[in-house]
Amino acid sequence: MSRVSFIIVAPSYNEKVGGALVLHKLCDLINNLGYTAYIWPIPHWPFLRAVRGCGFGISLRRTIKNFVRAIRGKEKPRFLLNHKLNTPLAKIQNLHGGFIAVYPETVDAIPLYSKHVVRWFLYKPNFHSSKVRYSTDELLFHYQDAFLDERLKSKGSSKFTILHLMTDIYRQTNFGIRRGSCHIIRKGKYKKLNHHNKDSIIIDNLTHEQAAKVFNQVEYCVSYDVHTMLAYYAVLCGCKVIVVPDEGVTVEQWQPIEEFRYGLAYGKENFPWAEKTRHLLLERLQRIEEQNIDSTKQFVERCISHFNLKS
Repeated sequence: MSRVSFIIVAPSYNEKVGGALVLHKLCDLINNLGYTAYIWPIPHWPFLRAVRGCGFGISLRRTIKNFVRAIRGKEKPRFLLNHKLNTPLAKIQNLHGGFIAVYPETVDAIPLYSKHVVRWFLYKPNFHSSKVRYSTDELLFHYQDAFLDERLKSKGSSKFTILHLMTDIYRQTNFGIRRGSCHIIRKGKYKKLNHHNKDSIIIDNLTHEQAAKVFNQVEYCVSYDVHTMLAYYAVLCGCKVIVVPDEGVTVEQWQPIEEFRYGLAYGKENFPWAEKTRHLLLERLQRIEEQNIDSTKQFVERCISHFNLKS
């Protein structure tokens, strides 16, 4: 058994939430490589948040409020795992020794108090919270270059991408007539939501199977979220996808790597290019997924080397 263990701080497994999905996938990949990895639950129900205090970036006032809600029984403890993945939950005894703690950007500070801290930016720094703090001795990774800001560049952040495609669900089955449109809001909820038709179908709360069915019946998909896997899935199902641009952000700033723009029209003016490159998207995504093991191996080796640990 490996001397090095990884404890990945993650929310419940949720196939609708990309961040949760890849954190659990990372744990599975590390274990499959012969190392040891566990999931440490991000408290997402009030009682745990209350008893663990403010280490997760919530105020004392909210902590008390959450505690009161918990003891009144308004919310019950529940943490979900995907039992197809090798993702054991960490126990208190796993917190001893030189473990490496992996935090997503949504977690404030370092609640596990590990000496070896990795922070994986699965989205833009400070998008979810302006209170995210990290120290100079943390090892930083970012999911894609589009999330890399000047601060992460100056700290020497490395790109680390793993992918879990659902091509068994998201594939084109309708090669005939399509009618209507759908739209995705998600992280684009701060925008003016006036780019879709009144009868447009909202995708956000649908299951993957339901979303795939809609993507195969409509002609257009409007995404207010500029970085969501759902937009790529819509392309794979044959949709013409328009991403509503962020104000003042150019297409190159939105997505520096051209291959990640395949099939996506960042603004209506880029629609012809998106249509021209749509057929290239699936091959690109499959290539990334095939590199999951090698990418994770490089990630593990970089962590072990950086913290001067024995594997």
